[in-house]
Amino acid sequence: MKKIGKYAHAATRLKDDPLGFLLDLLVLIVANLLIPIPLVGNIGLEFRGFALGCLGFVAIFTLFIFLSIGVVFASPLLFTSGYLQNIFASNNTTAADEEFADTSTPQKNPFGGTGLSYTTTTAYFHDAGYYLTFGKVHTGIDLVPNDTYYQNSKTYKSGGKVVIFSTVSGHARFYIDKEGGATVEVTNNEGTLRVLNIHFSDIYVTTGQEIKAGIPLGVMGQSGFATGNHLHYEVQVKNGASWIAVDPLSYIH
Repeated sequence: MKKIGKYAHAATRLKDDPLGFLLDLLVLIVANLLIPIPLVGNIGLEFRGFALGCLGFVAIFTLFIFLSIGVVFASPLLFTSGYLQNIFASNNTTAADEEFADTSTPQKNPFGGTGLSYTTTTAYFHDAGYYLTFGKVHTGIDLVPNDTYYQNSKTYKSGGKVVIFSTVSGHARFYIDKEGGATVEVTNNEGTLRVLNIHFSDIYVTTGQEIKAGIPLGVMGQSGFATGNHLHYEVQVKNGASWIAVDPLSYIH
């Protein structure tokens, strides 16, 4: 009879006060799950307001934890997708646009400035000293920024990073070369010329992204086969089904 009366009381409560009934039921369930001791649920009902407050705090805290974890995991995905890179690029193209024109052949050096005023060349195209030191043909030029760059580059002054710009308009391709160098290859829209930029520490573009000359590609680094921070800058032209490296300095003026 006690059980019948109890069920009847519960049914009446559900009819007259459905919200209160459900809240009490929630408190009972959670209290018994967390502390499976007899009468704990009933004690929780006596302090329903406090119990609901605790449950709300736990729910909000749990939501905060999940959101924080989501941000941690989503950030690299956003970066890889190109969304964050595009934001960075849009914030850094002002300085670049003053010096780079939309072109399918290189005209400027990848640090900006006029001619080679911003750079020091540490290894030349087919450099004999490079071959004697490393036993391999140097198919590009190695560039580092000089004092003029650090004194005058608007991009460096605004961000404190040595940013490499695309010297041609076309489509980007990012990959890690066989020696571990972070590489951005930009092929012009005609498919007749491509530029390789190697040794980045950070990348701002993604494979397949359409870019204009003057768009930031990434930050100079020493990834892969490198003895220090620098940019390996290489220009290749299409010859039938092959690509042939040519002297990049013949394009910079």
